[in-house]
Amino acid sequence: MIDSRTRFAGFNALVSKLGRASAILALALTAIWAELAILFQAPLPQWPRLAIATAFAGVFFAAALSIWFWRGLRWTVPAAAAFGLVLAFWWSGIRPSDTREWLPESSRRSLITLRGDDVEVRNARTFRWSGPDSGAAAWEDRLYSLSDLTALDLFVSTWGNDNIAHTMVSFVFGSGPPLVLSMEIRKEINEQYSPLGGFFKKFELNLIAADESDIVKVRTNFRGETVRRYRIDVKPETAARLLVEFAALSQDLERAPQFYHSLWTNCTTTVFSMIRRLSPGDFPLDRRVIISGKAPEYLYDRGFIDQSQPFDELRRRADITMRAKLAGGSDFSTAIRR
Repeated sequence: MIDSRTRFAGFNALVSKLGRASAILALALTAIWAELAILFQAPLPQWPRLAIATAFAGVFFAAALSIWFWRGLRWTVPAAAAFGLVLAFWWSGIRPSDTREWLPESSRRSLITLRGDDVEVRNARTFRWSGPDSGAAAWEDRLYSLSDLTALDLFVSTWGNDNIAHTMVSFVFGSGPPLVLSMEIRKEINEQYSPLGGFFKKFELNLIAADESDIVKVRTNFRGETVRRYRIDVKPETAARLLVEFAALSQDLERAPQFYHSLWTNCTTTVFSMIRRLSPGDFPLDRRVIISGKAPEYLYDRGFIDQSQPFDELRRRADITMRAKLAGGSDFSTAIRR
Protein backbone atom coordinates (compact mmCIF):
# COMPACT_ATOMS: atom_id res chain seq x y z
CA MET A 1 0.00 0.00 0.00
CA ILE A 2 1.06 3.53 -0.68
CA ASP A 3 2.16 5.23 2.46
CA SER A 4 -0.14 8.11 3.48
CA ARG A 5 2.86 10.40 3.79
CA THR A 6 3.78 9.63 0.18
CA ARG A 7 0.26 10.46 -0.94
CA PHE A 8 0.35 13.69 1.07
CA ALA A 9 3.71 14.63 -0.43
CA GLY A 10 2.35 13.98 -3.94
CA PHE A 11 -0.68 16.15 -3.20
CA ASN A 12 1.55 18.94 -1.91
CA ALA A 13 3.67 18.73 -5.05
CA LEU A 14 0.56 19.01 -7.23
CA VAL A 15 -0.72 22.01 -5.27
CA SER A 16 2.72 23.59 -5.52
CA LYS A 17 2.80 23.14 -9.28
CA LEU A 18 -0.71 24.53 -9.68
CA GLY A 19 0.18 27.53 -7.54
CA ARG A 20 3.32 28.19 -9.56
CA ALA A 21 1.42 27.78 -12.82
CA SER A 22 -1.18 30.31 -11.64
CA ALA A 23 1.53 32.78 -10.63
CA ILE A 24 3.27 32.34 -14.00
CA LEU A 25 0.00 32.93 -15.86
CA ALA A 26 -0.62 36.10 -13.83
CA LEU A 27 2.89 37.36 -14.56
CA ALA A 28 2.56 36.56 -18.27
CA LEU A 29 -0.73 38.46 -18.51
CA THR A 30 0.78 41.36 -16.57
CA ALA A 31 3.74 41.41 -18.96
CA ILE A 32 1.44 41.56 -21.99
CA TRP A 33 -0.68 44.28 -20.40
CA ALA A 34 2.39 46.31 -19.39
CA GLU A 35 3.87 46.16 -22.88
CA LEU A 36 0.63 47.32 -24.52
CA ALA A 37 0.05 50.05 -21.92
CA ILE A 38 3.53 51.47 -22.51
CA LEU A 39 3.21 51.22 -26.29
CA PHE A 40 -0.09 53.09 -26.27
CA GLN A 41 0.57 55.64 -23.54
CA ALA A 42 4.25 56.35 -22.92
CA PRO A 43 4.95 59.97 -24.06
CA LEU A 44 8.08 58.94 -25.98
CA PRO A 45 9.12 58.32 -29.60
CA GLN A 46 8.40 54.87 -31.00
CA TRP A 47 11.76 53.17 -30.45
CA PRO A 48 12.26 54.24 -26.79
CA ARG A 49 8.68 53.14 -26.09
CA LEU A 50 9.37 49.77 -27.66
CA ALA A 51 12.62 49.36 -25.70
CA ILE A 52 11.00 50.20 -22.34
CA ALA A 53 8.02 47.95 -23.05
CA THR A 54 10.36 45.07 -23.96
CA ALA A 55 12.36 45.60 -20.77
CA PHE A 56 9.22 45.46 -18.60
CA ALA A 57 8.00 42.34 -20.40
CA GLY A 58 11.42 40.70 -20.08
CA VAL A 59 11.52 41.21 -16.30
CA PHE A 60 8.02 39.77 -15.83
CA PHE A 61 8.77 36.74 -18.01
CA ALA A 62 12.09 36.19 -16.24
CA ALA A 63 10.23 36.27 -12.91
CA ALA A 64 7.88 33.61 -14.29
CA LEU A 65 10.86 31.34 -15.08
CA SER A 66 12.27 31.95 -11.63
CA ILE A 67 9.02 30.88 -9.98
CA TRP A 68 8.79 27.71 -12.05
CA PHE A 69 12.34 26.45 -11.49
CA TRP A 70 12.77 27.74 -7.89
CA ARG A 71 16.41 28.52 -8.60
CA GLY A 72 18.49 31.02 -10.46
CA LEU A 73 16.98 34.30 -11.58
CA ARG A 74 15.27 34.63 -8.20
CA TRP A 75 16.23 38.31 -8.16
CA THR A 76 13.62 38.83 -10.87
CA VAL A 77 10.68 38.27 -8.51
CA PRO A 78 11.35 41.36 -6.34
CA ALA A 79 12.40 43.21 -9.51
CA ALA A 80 9.05 42.39 -11.12
CA ALA A 81 7.25 43.59 -7.99
CA ALA A 82 9.20 46.87 -8.07
CA PHE A 83 8.50 47.30 -11.79
CA GLY A 84 4.83 46.59 -11.13
CA LEU A 85 4.62 49.31 -8.48
CA VAL A 86 6.27 51.82 -10.80
CA LEU A 87 3.89 50.83 -13.59
CA ALA A 88 0.82 51.13 -11.32
CA PHE A 89 1.92 54.56 -10.07
CA TRP A 90 2.50 55.79 -13.64
CA TRP A 91 -0.80 54.34 -14.89
CA SER A 92 -2.86 55.90 -12.10
CA GLY A 93 -1.45 59.30 -13.06
CA ILE A 94 -2.83 59.21 -16.62
CA ARG A 95 -5.91 61.42 -16.56
CA PRO A 96 -8.45 62.27 -19.26
CA SER A 97 -8.09 65.74 -20.75
CA ASP A 98 -10.47 68.35 -22.09
CA THR A 99 -7.82 70.47 -23.82
CA ARG A 100 -6.33 68.48 -26.69
CA GLU A 101 -6.18 69.39 -30.39
CA TRP A 102 -9.52 67.92 -31.40
CA LEU A 103 -10.86 67.22 -34.86
CA PRO A 104 -13.58 69.71 -35.89
CA GLU A 105 -16.29 67.03 -35.50
CA SER A 106 -15.12 66.44 -31.91
CA SER A 107 -14.19 70.01 -31.04
CA ARG A 108 -17.29 70.51 -28.90
CA ARG A 109 -19.17 68.38 -26.44
CA SER A 110 -22.96 68.51 -26.38
CA LEU A 111 -24.63 69.55 -23.15
CA ILE A 112 -28.24 68.69 -22.28
CA THR A 113 -29.95 70.64 -19.51
CA LEU A 114 -33.46 69.98 -18.18
CA ARG A 115 -35.50 72.86 -16.81
CA GLY A 116 -38.92 71.51 -15.94
CA ASP A 117 -40.43 70.33 -19.24
CA ASP A 118 -37.82 72.17 -21.31
CA VAL A 119 -34.88 70.30 -22.81
CA GLU A 120 -32.07 72.68 -23.66
CA VAL A 121 -29.45 71.21 -26.00
CA ARG A 122 -26.22 73.13 -26.40
CA ASN A 123 -23.85 72.33 -29.26
CA ALA A 124 -26.07 70.12 -31.41
CA ARG A 125 -23.92 69.21 -34.43
CA THR A 126 -25.37 70.03 -37.87
CA PHE A 127 -22.39 69.55 -40.21
CA ARG A 128 -22.95 69.49 -43.96
CA TRP A 129 -20.50 66.82 -45.05
CA SER A 130 -18.74 66.83 -48.43
CA GLY A 131 -16.49 63.81 -47.79
CA PRO A 132 -15.76 61.14 -45.17
CA ASP A 133 -13.83 63.59 -43.00
CA SER A 134 -14.57 66.99 -44.51
CA GLY A 135 -17.52 69.32 -44.46
CA ALA A 136 -18.92 72.65 -43.38
CA ALA A 137 -18.80 72.80 -39.58
CA ALA A 138 -21.96 73.99 -37.87
CA TRP A 139 -23.28 73.80 -34.32
CA GLU A 140 -26.52 75.11 -32.92
CA ASP A 141 -28.50 75.27 -29.70
CA ARG A 142 -31.95 73.71 -29.58
CA LEU A 143 -34.96 73.70 -27.30
CA TYR A 144 -37.34 70.73 -27.01
CA SER A 145 -40.12 69.70 -24.62
CA LEU A 146 -40.09 66.37 -22.79
CA SER A 147 -43.86 66.18 -23.15
CA ASP A 148 -43.45 66.53 -26.94
CA LEU A 149 -41.35 63.35 -27.20
CA THR A 150 -43.22 60.84 -29.37
CA ALA A 151 -40.86 57.99 -30.32
CA LEU A 152 -37.45 56.42 -29.92
CA ASP A 153 -35.31 54.95 -32.72
CA LEU A 154 -32.09 52.96 -32.66
CA PHE A 155 -29.62 53.42 -35.52
CA VAL A 156 -27.05 50.67 -36.00
CA SER A 157 -24.14 51.33 -38.37
CA THR A 158 -21.81 48.57 -39.63
CA TRP A 159 -18.80 48.66 -41.96
CA GLY A 160 -17.91 45.09 -42.92
CA ASN A 161 -18.30 42.82 -39.91
CA ASP A 162 -21.97 42.83 -38.89
CA ASN A 163 -21.02 41.90 -35.31
CA ILE A 164 -19.15 45.19 -34.89
CA ALA A 165 -21.40 48.22 -35.00
CA HIS A 166 -21.82 51.77 -33.85
CA THR A 167 -25.17 52.42 -32.18
CA MET A 168 -26.97 55.75 -31.88
CA VAL A 169 -30.24 56.67 -30.19
CA SER A 170 -32.63 59.11 -31.90
CA PHE A 171 -35.32 60.93 -29.95
CA VAL A 172 -38.30 61.88 -32.14
CA PHE A 173 -40.40 64.91 -31.19
CA GLY A 174 -43.72 66.21 -32.42
CA SER A 175 -42.12 69.58 -33.15
CA GLY A 176 -38.60 70.02 -34.40
CA PRO A 177 -36.16 67.59 -36.02
CA PRO A 178 -35.21 64.29 -34.34
CA LEU A 179 -32.20 64.51 -32.01
CA VAL A 180 -29.57 61.78 -32.28
CA LEU A 181 -27.36 61.07 -29.24
CA SER A 182 -24.16 59.16 -29.88
CA MET A 183 -21.43 58.03 -27.49
CA GLU A 184 -18.11 58.32 -29.33
CA ILE A 185 -14.40 58.71 -28.87
CA ARG A 186 -13.27 62.32 -28.90
CA LYS A 187 -10.82 62.22 -31.78
CA GLU A 188 -7.68 64.30 -31.85
CA ILE A 189 -6.17 65.59 -35.09
CA ASN A 190 -4.52 62.73 -37.02
CA GLU A 191 -5.89 60.19 -34.52
CA GLN A 192 -7.46 56.93 -35.68
CA TYR A 193 -9.76 54.67 -33.72
CA SER A 194 -8.22 51.48 -32.36
CA PRO A 195 -10.34 48.91 -30.45
CA LEU A 196 -7.18 47.78 -28.65
CA GLY A 197 -6.21 51.34 -27.79
CA GLY A 198 -9.65 51.76 -26.23
CA PHE A 199 -8.56 49.38 -23.45
CA PHE A 200 -5.55 51.55 -22.57
CA LYS A 201 -6.86 55.09 -21.91
CA LYS A 202 -6.15 56.09 -25.48
CA PHE A 203 -9.36 58.06 -26.07
CA GLU A 204 -11.65 60.41 -24.16
CA LEU A 205 -15.40 59.77 -24.14
CA ASN A 206 -17.64 62.22 -25.97
CA LEU A 207 -21.41 62.65 -26.14
CA ILE A 208 -22.51 64.08 -29.47
CA ALA A 209 -26.02 65.41 -30.03
CA ALA A 210 -26.61 65.80 -33.74
CA ASP A 211 -29.07 66.12 -36.56
CA GLU A 212 -29.82 62.89 -38.45
CA SER A 213 -28.77 64.63 -41.69
CA ASP A 214 -25.31 64.96 -40.12
CA ILE A 215 -24.48 61.92 -38.04
CA VAL A 216 -26.45 59.32 -40.03
CA LYS A 217 -25.93 60.76 -43.50
CA VAL A 218 -22.14 60.97 -43.20
CA ARG A 219 -22.09 57.23 -42.56
CA THR A 220 -24.40 56.19 -45.39
CA ASN A 221 -23.35 58.71 -48.05
CA PHE A 222 -19.66 59.35 -47.40
CA ARG A 223 -18.14 56.62 -45.24
CA GLY A 224 -19.62 53.61 -47.02
CA GLU A 225 -21.32 52.20 -43.94
CA THR A 226 -24.60 50.31 -43.78
CA VAL A 227 -27.13 51.87 -41.42
CA ARG A 228 -30.31 50.26 -40.09
CA ARG A 229 -33.09 51.97 -38.15
CA TYR A 230 -35.21 50.16 -35.56
CA ARG A 231 -38.24 51.67 -33.84
CA ILE A 232 -38.00 50.90 -30.12
CA ASP A 233 -41.37 49.99 -28.66
CA VAL A 234 -41.51 52.01 -25.44
CA LYS A 235 -43.93 54.57 -24.08
CA PRO A 236 -43.00 58.25 -24.53
CA GLU A 237 -42.56 58.63 -20.78
CA THR A 238 -39.99 55.80 -20.80
CA ALA A 239 -38.14 57.45 -23.68
CA ALA A 240 -38.21 60.68 -21.66
CA ARG A 241 -36.58 58.92 -18.71
CA LEU A 242 -33.80 57.71 -21.01
CA LEU A 243 -33.27 61.26 -22.23
CA VAL A 244 -32.96 62.35 -18.59
CA GLU A 245 -30.19 59.74 -18.18
CA PHE A 246 -28.36 61.14 -21.21
CA ALA A 247 -28.72 64.64 -19.79
CA ALA A 248 -27.15 63.52 -16.51
CA LEU A 249 -24.23 61.94 -18.38
CA SER A 250 -23.69 65.11 -20.40
CA GLN A 251 -23.54 67.09 -17.16
CA ASP A 252 -21.04 64.61 -15.70
CA LEU A 253 -18.79 64.95 -18.77
CA GLU A 254 -19.08 68.73 -18.57
CA ARG A 255 -17.81 68.63 -14.99
CA ALA A 256 -14.98 66.19 -15.64
CA PRO A 257 -13.80 64.34 -18.76
CA GLN A 258 -13.84 60.53 -18.80
CA PHE A 259 -12.00 57.86 -20.74
CA TYR A 260 -13.68 55.77 -23.39
CA HIS A 261 -13.30 52.00 -22.85
CA SER A 262 -13.74 49.52 -25.70
CA LEU A 263 -15.69 47.12 -23.49
CA TRP A 264 -17.24 48.91 -20.52
CA THR A 265 -17.82 52.48 -21.75
CA ASN A 266 -18.60 52.36 -25.44
CA CYS A 267 -21.51 53.40 -27.67
CA THR A 268 -23.62 50.35 -26.72
CA THR A 269 -22.68 49.38 -23.17
CA THR A 270 -23.07 52.97 -21.93
CA VAL A 271 -26.65 53.11 -23.20
CA PHE A 272 -27.33 49.61 -21.88
CA SER A 273 -26.21 50.71 -18.42
CA MET A 274 -28.69 53.58 -18.60
CA ILE A 275 -31.67 51.46 -19.60
CA ARG A 276 -30.82 48.81 -16.99
CA ARG A 277 -31.03 51.50 -14.34
CA LEU A 278 -34.50 52.36 -15.63
CA SER A 279 -35.76 48.75 -15.71
CA PRO A 280 -33.25 46.14 -14.49
CA GLY A 281 -35.65 43.20 -14.79
CA ASP A 282 -36.36 43.85 -18.48
CA PHE A 283 -32.72 43.90 -19.53
CA PRO A 284 -30.73 40.96 -18.11
CA LEU A 285 -27.04 40.70 -18.94
CA ASP A 286 -26.43 39.13 -22.33
CA ARG A 287 -23.37 38.66 -24.53
CA ARG A 288 -25.21 40.46 -27.36
CA VAL A 289 -24.79 43.71 -25.44
CA ILE A 290 -21.02 43.31 -25.77
CA ILE A 291 -21.29 42.24 -29.44
CA SER A 292 -22.81 45.56 -30.47
CA GLY A 293 -24.04 44.38 -33.85
CA LYS A 294 -26.32 41.92 -32.04
CA ALA A 295 -27.99 44.57 -29.89
CA PRO A 296 -31.13 44.82 -32.12
CA GLU A 297 -31.62 41.05 -31.96
CA TYR A 298 -31.37 41.23 -28.17
CA LEU A 299 -33.99 44.01 -28.03
CA TYR A 300 -36.18 42.02 -30.43
CA ASP A 301 -36.04 38.93 -28.20
CA ARG A 302 -36.89 41.08 -25.17
CA GLY A 303 -39.98 42.46 -26.95
CA PHE A 304 -38.75 46.03 -27.43
CA ILE A 305 -38.76 45.79 -31.25
CA ASP A 306 -41.81 44.78 -33.32
CA GLN A 307 -42.12 40.97 -33.31
CA SER A 308 -44.89 40.72 -35.93
CA GLN A 309 -42.35 39.44 -38.47
CA PRO A 310 -39.20 37.27 -38.26
CA PHE A 311 -36.12 39.17 -37.15
CA ASP A 312 -34.23 38.48 -40.40
CA GLU A 313 -37.04 40.12 -42.40
CA LEU A 314 -37.22 43.01 -39.95
CA ARG A 315 -33.47 43.51 -40.24
CA ARG A 316 -33.69 43.57 -44.03
CA ARG A 317 -36.45 46.18 -43.96
CA ALA A 318 -34.56 48.25 -41.36
CA ASP A 319 -31.76 49.03 -43.84
CA ILE A 320 -32.12 52.74 -44.68
CA THR A 321 -28.80 53.09 -46.55
CA MET A 322 -30.24 53.41 -50.05
CA ARG A 323 -33.06 55.68 -48.90
CA ALA A 324 -30.44 57.95 -47.30
CA LYS A 325 -28.43 58.09 -50.52
CA LEU A 326 -31.54 58.96 -52.54
CA ALA A 327 -32.80 61.58 -50.08
CA GLY A 328 -31.30 64.43 -52.08
CA GLY A 329 -32.30 67.84 -50.82
CA SER A 330 -35.55 66.64 -49.25
CA ASP A 331 -36.18 66.30 -45.53
CA PHE A 332 -33.62 63.63 -44.64
CA SER A 333 -35.41 62.33 -41.52
CA THR A 334 -38.69 61.96 -43.41
CA ALA A 335 -36.98 60.30 -46.39
CA ILE A 336 -35.28 57.57 -44.37
CA ARG A 337 -38.56 56.72 -42.60
CA ARG A 338 -40.64 56.22 -45.75
